[in-house]
Amino acid sequence: MCVLVAAWVARSELHRHSLRARHLGYFFLGAAPLIAAGGALAHAVDVGGAKVLSYWLYAPAAYPGASFLGGALVCWFALALYARIVFGHTLQTMDFLDALAPSILLMYGLGRIGCHLAGHSTCCGRPSEAWYAVLYPYTVGVDVRVVPMALVEATLGLGLFSWLWLRRRRMSPGGSVFAWHWILLGSERLCVEPWRLNPRHAFGLTQAQWLSMALIGSGIVLLWRLSGQRSILKETGALDRWSGT
Repeated sequence: MCVLVAAWVARSELHRHSLRARHLGYFFLGAAPLIAAGGALAHAVDVGGAKVLSYWLYAPAAYPGASFLGGALVCWFALALYARIVFGHTLQTMDFLDALAPSILLMYGLGRIGCHLAGHSTCCGRPSEAWYAVLYPYTVGVDVRVVPMALVEATLGLGLFSWLWLRRRRMSPGGSVFAWHWILLGSERLCVEPWRLNPRHAFGLTQAQWLSMALIGSGIVLLWRLSGQRSILKETGALDRWSGT
């Protein structure tokens, strides 16, 4: 259901950017298997360590599960590749990225609701006896109450999506919405990760924390580069023509 809702939102954004909706179908038909494989392999590496790369073909079967950020990494790579091949070095490339960016945040928020309903143990928080703690009997245990971090992340994810959705029309030049969704997603995950029960790696940080810091840094760099382009467009008067004002 969350995929259908996110696809509907992405389709409306493509229409707003005067891009054909068929690009959404073409992209997901080609990228969906790769995204699923990326999420599964990232989870396998998170649980089993880098050694699973030596048998990456069947590692997801040995460590079944999926990582949203792992799938998102493949999604972003596929997005950039598809946009560059189809649209080339044009404004439509950034428009395509901006059109799909809010849907990724939306899918993250809605997906966390699914994690809660499924009682996924990797999405839960630490054991607690607080009033808000819940039981996940099929994955955590019938006598262990934990913090429902999936619901916390769903609230944060949908809130960040709403913020980006309301401000997207005022963000320019092209690519700003995409950069902001990187920063927002990375910040959200970086903040909640200390309360989640994920494996720790280098310097006591989780895989998601490392990826989140990379997302935040990349988003800031992209915004900085885009701000330079904005200054050039403003000086030449092209910014008003680009934004339609």
